[in-house]
Amino acid sequence: MKILAFDTAGPALSVAVTHDARVIAALHQPLERGHAECLLPAIQGVLVAAGLRLSDLSAIATTVGPGSFTGLRTGLAAAQGLSIGAGLPVVGVSRFEALAEASGRLGHAPVAVAMDSRARTLYLQAFAADGAVAEGWPADGHNRAPDAMSDLPWPDGAAVIGDGAPSVLAAGAPLLDTDRRQLPAAAVAACARRTLLAGGSGLPAQPLYLAPPRAVRPRDGGRIRPR
Repeated sequence: MKILAFDTAGPALSVAVTHDARVIAALHQPLERGHAECLLPAIQGVLVAAGLRLSDLSAIATTVGPGSFTGLRTGLAAAQGLSIGAGLPVVGVSRFEALAEASGRLGHAPVAVAMDSRARTLYLQAFAADGAVAEGWPADGHNRAPDAMSDLPWPDGAAVIGDGAPSVLAAGAPLLDTDRRQLPAAAVAACARRTLLAGGSGLPAQPLYLAPPRAVRPRDGGRIRPR
């Protein structure tokens, strides 16, 4: 099974092509903005490095959130456009699950995910040792300020991954530090492959938002302004 996977919803651009459990080619570069301009050239470069064409692939996987509003739309639009042209299924993957996969603990040990929302809050999720969402946690996770996490039921012995991990640890959460902060697209591909092998289709190819947009269109017209 050959999968093209990418993540454009965080502070990096990550693209990978995998064949079963093996990464054939990958690109990961820090990128705060400009994902829309860089994504398609990056995909083309990774496919060339892998010696593959779109028609050689089995599926396209992209993250659906939570994350940057513009970045999510960029990744989803690219995935849908490429899938139509090549006749491939699109597998939506939660960034929570993909980061947990990147920790190497998903399905083996409890893991917590903490992502900086860039709006003074953290996107948070926790997984039990069996890989399921931890008891007491909603399927879509939480969006919390760093000083509003005292009631969260962190799984015993969980390690935390993500760029929000330092804030969670500084707040006194009883978690181990994995020292892993970024989301590699290879982890997105691994999640998609697991879903497809289980006969699933993944999350819908639509954005998962845990916060309202930071820019709003004025009711009386005019320019879009930040909240």
